[in-house]
Amino acid sequence: MNKSNCSRVVLPQRIHTNVFKNVIVRQISTCYQLLQDKTEKSLCLTKGDESYFDFKELECNSSAEQRMGHFMALMCEAFKLSEEEAEDIVECYPFLWKEFFHKSFTHLKSMGLVKTTFMQYPWLISMSPEEIDSKLQIVSTSFPDMGDVNTCACLFKYPNEKIDMLISNWKKEAVEFEQPSKFHFLAHALKVPIGKIMNQLETKSFLLSLSYSRIQEGVNICLDAGVQREDVLNDLWVLRNRPIKIRNRIETLLQSKIPVKPWVLRARIQSFKTYIEEYWEEKQDMEYDNNLSSYLMTRLKCELSVVERMMKVFPNLQRATIRKVKPNIDYLLVVKCIDPGLVIMTPRILCQKLDTVKDRIEILETTGIQYSSLWMVGRSQREFDDFVKRWKTK
Repeated sequence: MNKSNCSRVVLPQRIHTNVFKNVIVRQISTCYQLLQDKTEKSLCLTKGDESYFDFKELECNSSAEQRMGHFMALMCEAFKLSEEEAEDIVECYPFLWKEFFHKSFTHLKSMGLVKTTFMQYPWLISMSPEEIDSKLQIVSTSFPDMGDVNTCACLFKYPNEKIDMLISNWKKEAVEFEQPSKFHFLAHALKVPIGKIMNQLETKSFLLSLSYSRIQEGVNICLDAGVQREDVLNDLWVLRNRPIKIRNRIETLLQSKIPVKPWVLRARIQSFKTYIEEYWEEKQDMEYDNNLSSYLMTRLKCELSVVERMMKVFPNLQRATIRKVKPNIDYLLVVKCIDPGLVIMTPRILCQKLDTVKDRIEILETTGIQYSSLWMVGRSQREFDDFVKRWKTK
């Protein structure tokens, strides 16, 4: 099959279709047997050797299903992937099976690439061994402790020139600081291995260009405010904010005696204000939640025995919280001015979704249905619809 024919192969959008998946499973078994018969050294043999196996010939003369199955078998064999994990990689990187280098499997494995790193950066096998070595050499020359492929694999997606430029900049800006780079500082400050910091670059590429001083100031402000190291590590996005913004928000939270969380420090101003308001509402609710019965007695203007009977009729009310029932009570008693006695007769309505309660009462009113009880509002959707339908028929 020449390249023009190969390019016309059309694959299903998902490999999880039964037919295609069954073909792949059969091919994996066949390819496993092939891999068992060939040692890893056979990947490096020359065409002059009798035991040489031409994988390029397999790629040119086999169907797309066979080549896909062979690729999945290689991944499973080299990095101990399950069939499901291999399928996930093929689905996320649908063209990787066309672009990988056979020798790279053996080369990466010999370098100590572990399964978790491969799962995070499966595109490494689309690079030749020579390209991998050249990128690793650039990193390890400047930072020997980052010379492990599992540590610096995130940088391999960049051209050599850019890697060299990035590392050069990191070294220059670290001259006036204690640590050799901003990533070493993060690892030291958050007390984690350097590899754990580098792996963050896959989703937080802004760290590549963010200055050492900006990172150091942001981290120190958070830690001094009592933010847990683990919380900072899990939300390094907070470092994108200017240190003065972080400091001002921390002061506001501490004055309000509210715990500091990284996501709150970087939230939009409206979300930040809402968080403070909801925090205090929730705190007040928690005080009530210790005695939900007292809250219901106050709002419904009834005796304790009445509340106990409500909880007996609808046991889920015992597990409810003020935060859950308050919006419904406010709507029913304040907005709609419904008599508390109707709520007492239908305790289930306090635990329903507020939108559902609003929609059903609106339907009753627009339809002209007079209600002296809320029992139909607290029933299932089917029962409510049947009730409205029967009323319309009458």
